Amino acid sequence: MLLLTRIITFLGQINSAFVFVFKYLAITAVAVMTASILVQVFCRYVLNDSLPWSEELARYLMVWMTFLTLPVVSRAKQHAALDIILGALPRRLSLLLELVLYVLIGIVLYYAFNKSLDFALKGTRMLATALPITKAWSYMAMPVGFGVMMLVYIELFLICTARLFNESNDDKFVLSDSESEA
Repeated sequence: MLLLTRIITFLGQINSAFVFVFKYLAITAVAVMTASILVQVFCRYVLNDSLPWSEELARYLMVWMTFLTLPVVSRAKQHAALDIILGALPRRLSLLLELVLYVLIGIVLYYAFNKSLDFALKGTRMLATALPITKAWSYMAMPVGFGVMMLVYIELFLICTARLFNESNDDKFVLSDSESEA
C-alpha cells in the first residue's frame, strides 16, 4: 500500500503540473482566438480587406483549446459521469464499477492516442492553407490531449484501487478540490 501511495503521489504531482499548464494555455488560446476574430471583423467590415490567416488561426486554437481542457475537466471529474448510479450502489460495488469504467476509458484513450499520433505525423507533409506551418501543429493537439488524459485516468484508477483495498472509509485517496483545480 505504501508503494501505491507513492505512485499516486508522484503521478498526482505530474498531473497537477500538466493541469495547471494546460488550463492557462487553454485560457491563452481562447484570448488569442477572440483577438484574432475581432481583428478580422475590424479589417473586413471597417477596412474592407480581410486577413487570410485569422480564420485558420482561430480554428487551430479552438482545436488546441478543446484538447487541452480534456485532461483538466477529467481530473476535476467535471465530465459526464454516472454519479447517480455509483451513489446508489454499495461502496465496494461502486468502486468496482468505477474501476471497470476507468479500464474501458483507458482502452479507448490508448487507441485514440495511437490513431491521433499517426494522423498528426501524416500532417507533417501537409501545409496549412494560410499560415506558414504544417497541419501537424494543429493535429498534435489530439495525441497531446489523449496522452495526458491517459495519465489522469491512470491516477484515477490507482486512487480507486487504493480506496477499494482501504478498509476504513476515509477519503485519504480522493483528489482534493485544490489538487483537481490546480
